[in-house]
Amino acid sequence: MSFLFDLYILPYQVLIHLDPLAGHLIVGVLIATKMGLGGWVLARTGRSPLWILALLVPWLDLGAIWLFAWASWPAEAGRCPVGPAETNTPNRLAGNPQSH
Repeated sequence: MSFLFDLYILPYQVLIHLDPLAGHLIVGVLIATKMGLGGWVLARTGRSPLWILALLVPWLDLGAIWLFAWASWPAEAGRCPVGPAETNTPNRLAGNPQSH
């Protein structure tokens, strides 16, 4: 149980006891990182990066992440912006003499 306390409660207690400017700076960096990486993931999946703004609203962020996880992905729908990786490795099962 102490592991969960250290993981969830301790960081908030540290932020409370910091100088307000330092606390706001740390929270700002964390939010900017969350927004930047989330927007990048949304753009890579073919969706508008503006959907990341849903992460700023408490409780809506959990619903948005849940819906995003269960939505159809571009690779599954056959409309992936990046094609499958082409490999130049010979097929050993086809009896290619160069593969031995």
